[in-house]
Amino acid sequence: MRRGSGCADARRRASDSCKNSGSCEPGAETRSSRRPLARILQALRLGTAAAGIALVAATPCVAQEASADGLVGGFLAPGEVFYLSFSAFLIGGGMLAAVYLLRRRQEVAVENEALKAALAEARGIAEQRGALLAADGERILVFNGPGGAADIVGTLDPALGVPVDPQRFLAFDTWLPPDVARQLPARIETLRAEAAAFTLSVDLPKGAIIEITGKPLGGEAVVRFTPLKGLREAQAALKADHARAAATIATLQSLFDAAPLPVWLRGRDRRLAWVNAAYGRAVDAPNSEAALKNGAEFLGEADRAAIAARIEAGETFDDKLSTVVDNDRRTFHVVDVAGPFGSAGLAVDVSEAEEARRVLAQTLANHADTLDQLTTAVARFDDRTQITYHNAAFQKLFGLSSAYLGSKPDHVSMMDMLQSRGTLPMDRPLRELKNEVLAAYRATAPVELMWHLSGGRTLRVFANPQPQGGATWVFEDLTEKIELESRLNSLVRLQRETLDYLKEAVAVFGQDARLRLFNPAFAEMWELSTEFLDTKPRIQKIAESAPGRIAAGTGAEAGGAAAWDRFVLAVTAMDEGPRESEAGTLEFGDGRVYSFGIVPLPGGQTMLTFADISTARQAERMLRERNEALEQADQIKTDFVQHVNYELRSPLTNIIGFSALLRSPDTGPLNTRQSEYLDYISSSTAALLTIVNDILDLATLDAGIMDLELGEVEIAKSVEQAAEGVRDRLLESGVDLQLDVDGAGRTMIADGHRLTQVLFNLLANAVNFAPAGSTVTLSAQREAGDVVFRVSDRGQGILPAQLAKIFERFESNPAGGRRSGAGLGLSIVKSFVDLHGGSVTVDSGIGRGTQIVCRFPADPNAPAPPPSRGAKPNSSEQREKGDGLPRAAE
Repeated sequence: MRRGSGCADARRRASDSCKNSGSCEPGAETRSSRRPLARILQALRLGTAAAGIALVAATPCVAQEASADGLVGGFLAPGEVFYLSFSAFLIGGGMLAAVYLLRRRQEVAVENEALKAALAEARGIAEQRGALLAADGERILVFNGPGGAADIVGTLDPALGVPVDPQRFLAFDTWLPPDVARQLPARIETLRAEAAAFTLSVDLPKGAIIEITGKPLGGEAVVRFTPLKGLREAQAALKADHARAAATIATLQSLFDAAPLPVWLRGRDRRLAWVNAAYGRAVDAPNSEAALKNGAEFLGEADRAAIAARIEAGETFDDKLSTVVDNDRRTFHVVDVAGPFGSAGLAVDVSEAEEARRVLAQTLANHADTLDQLTTAVARFDDRTQITYHNAAFQKLFGLSSAYLGSKPDHVSMMDMLQSRGTLPMDRPLRELKNEVLAAYRATAPVELMWHLSGGRTLRVFANPQPQGGATWVFEDLTEKIELESRLNSLVRLQRETLDYLKEAVAVFGQDARLRLFNPAFAEMWELSTEFLDTKPRIQKIAESAPGRIAAGTGAEAGGAAAWDRFVLAVTAMDEGPRESEAGTLEFGDGRVYSFGIVPLPGGQTMLTFADISTARQAERMLRERNEALEQADQIKTDFVQHVNYELRSPLTNIIGFSALLRSPDTGPLNTRQSEYLDYISSSTAALLTIVNDILDLATLDAGIMDLELGEVEIAKSVEQAAEGVRDRLLESGVDLQLDVDGAGRTMIADGHRLTQVLFNLLANAVNFAPAGSTVTLSAQREAGDVVFRVSDRGQGILPAQLAKIFERFESNPAGGRRSGAGLGLSIVKSFVDLHGGSVTVDSGIGRGTQIVCRFPADPNAPAPPPSRGAKPNSSEQREKGDGLPRAAE
């Protein structure tokens, strides 16, 4: 029992030794193989030792067990033999493994020493090369694999403004230009993913240039940041400058191509090197390339020579030139400057501005001429209160000399001078008056003042401040106006008092049938209270308030109630046509008889008059006397017009003759201003003579004493004389005249002078309204025994409402015309054509011009002319038309 327990203890100790060494556990060899070489050698040593210990301990136990089992003769059982054999095998294998491991340990130790030496050498080389890279002033980013972080090697000069900190360095948007910072990460990702190399040149904010180069190196992506220096820096700078210059030139060319003004570039040989699209359009080329290929020139040869001379002299050409564009001569402001390449120029179309400037100058001149004809004084003062313009009325109003006004005095000194002459108002101090005037210059709205001058004159002073400084002063002499207003007010009061004291009853009703005006006789006649009539009742209300009085009437022509119904109907009628006066009598029961009149008034008003005809004879005599006075006044007017017109012809003839004499070389030379004034005198006297002749002709027609001198007239000659009369107007207006008289025959029977006068007036009217550049047509044809003249223009036409009035005397419509006349031309045309037994028709419409057709009978035995236009009825006709109405009713 003790031996068995001893062997068991031995096996247990062997097993524990094996467990402690770890070689007997399942998978120990597998775990050992995963350890380093030193752990493997240690395990082998421990395993061999454990096997020997187990063999020594197992031998006595085997013997004891064999003895215990009853083995005879000292022989071992087969199981024990196998166990011993296996133990010996283990011991032998362990010894062999120990020997092998010892030899491998020596080899591994030698390899480790070699690897350590190679590693140390590689580290030395890497440190040496890293130091070389760092010393070269570059920074390198090394990316190992698609998703790994970047290794940063080297540094850049801090003076370049590049962050030293790696994290800040990798934040490219903080120190690189925005466009580079946006595309650099994408370039790096493409390099890492597709091995696509790239190179970028970057201008840093401090002026330095760095080159960013990305290349694949083995399995890594390397991005190198290298500052450019020397020739490379200069080359990069030149490349960047070239790119910027090319972009600038391309941008400017795009701008010039889109610009609406011609632009060109010439080389030193003065040949065109580049033109824009507007240049091509200006020279009628399909495009700028065609214009450049054909060498089409925008300006004339003389203008180009002048520009070349200025450029060769080292000056800039800056002037206005004219050239033909789109078949129209236009004015351009041309600027041409020299440069390193040659010269460049552009042209700005200023035709409209020049035309506007010309029109403005002409308008100002016309305004000045117009203002000189006004009786209202006008003066213009600039921002320094110096006078810059005045009309003749201003000079006359204050009695100022031309020399004094020509010195351009300021407003304050002018007031001092006027004060010394006692012209300014004396009702307040001069200082207060000056402050009032100077305040008007600083005002933002027009200022109106009243000046009461010595001598009883009153001026309305109107000051209009100008935006650019200064003010325009208007001095209106209200003396006559105030006197007239005073006289008018007195006359109104007199008329009112006269109306109140008239024996005739008068009442005026408005368009709404309300009472507007009445006199006491009306209230007394109809027995109405003044308080009731002051309420302005309607005419129907009046009838309701005086029923007894109305019923008492038994009119000779109509009963009282019927007569009043007639009054109501006349007042409340809504007739659109012209209303006529009515008259009648009204007799009351008390024996009084009234004649009444219903008189339409302007604005839809109606006046009722009631006169007591018991004094009819006296009233009739008064009316006759007044009628005779009116006829006499009309005759005096006619005689005055004829006398004045005939008397005006002589001085006008003298003025025209002396004007021609002044132009004669025998009289002596005239300066420019004198010639200009003489032109004004000649044109004004000619116009006045025409008006006088027209008035004389119309007066003769009105008198019925106009006789035609009929004879054989050459149609073409009369037309040519009329055309010659408007030749100057045609040139001044820029209008062409086209004549066509082939179809009218050679002669006709008419008054040649009057026929020429008719055609002249028609042509003058057409030229006045024809637009510049258009054509006025005068044609003559023979139709059905008549000679028909047609004058057409391409003006804006005549409104339908004005067609009915164009032949009325003194009817002038200047709208659309260049000048406004006395309004007698077409009236004379109508009168002379009617006198020949012909007719005049007008065909016109807005936007399609006007055509006036005059038809003259060509038969020598023409009928007698119709009664002259404008003839007035005699006094007997007027009395018959009056129907015995009192004068107030007319």
